[in-house]
Amino acid sequence: MIVSTKAKSLLMSSLMVMLCLAAVAVGTYALFSAEVTLTNHLKAGTLDVALRRTNLAATYLDEDGFLAEITDGEDVDFTQATDQNVFGFSGTGTVVPGSKYIADMEIVNKGDVAFAYWIEIVFDDALGLALADQIEITVTTDKSVSAKLSSGVTLGSDESPIGTLAATDESQSFSVSVEFLDLNDGSNNDAQGQNVSFDLVVHAVQVVSQ
Repeated sequence: MIVSTKAKSLLMSSLMVMLCLAAVAVGTYALFSAEVTLTNHLKAGTLDVALRRTNLAATYLDEDGFLAEITDGEDVDFTQATDQNVFGFSGTGTVVPGSKYIADMEIVNKGDVAFAYWIEIVFDDALGLALADQIEITVTTDKSVSAKLSSGVTLGSDESPIGTLAATDESQSFSVSVEFLDLNDGSNNDAQGQNVSFDLVVHAVQVVSQ
């Protein structure tokens, strides 16, 4: 069988078209069948605050009824609930005019989120109001604030924190003192036999910029 030149051209053209269509078909199939898998792992940041006492200095009433001084440099962790008192009281501490306790504290960023903090002393027992009126609380960082326990003490606020801690393990120090004032005007007698309780509250909130 003799195929003319024109027929050969048509045949080759048809073959080329078929090959082109086949290439398009293959290319299209490859495009639709291809897949890319991206595995993403996300972990929420942790705001983790640790609080410990690094030193305690006290002028306290000893077992013989005299004022004595003591220093305790043991590092004590108060991050979790504990029966141990920040000021070293066992149960209810007995105070008299001239008693004073100074607790040096350290706040530590144990998480991976920066936070700002401020401190609040909350008086939660109105039964000992006369005693609370004669106890002065002082909270000191690079600045200091003092007030009678009965009115409560706040150093800093949400809008104006006293410090910022970046992650991780950055720390700052502050101190809290409790002093039974010797007023020398007879009013100390009004506090005899009274009991007060109060909380040291450290507030922390995440910050997103310096």
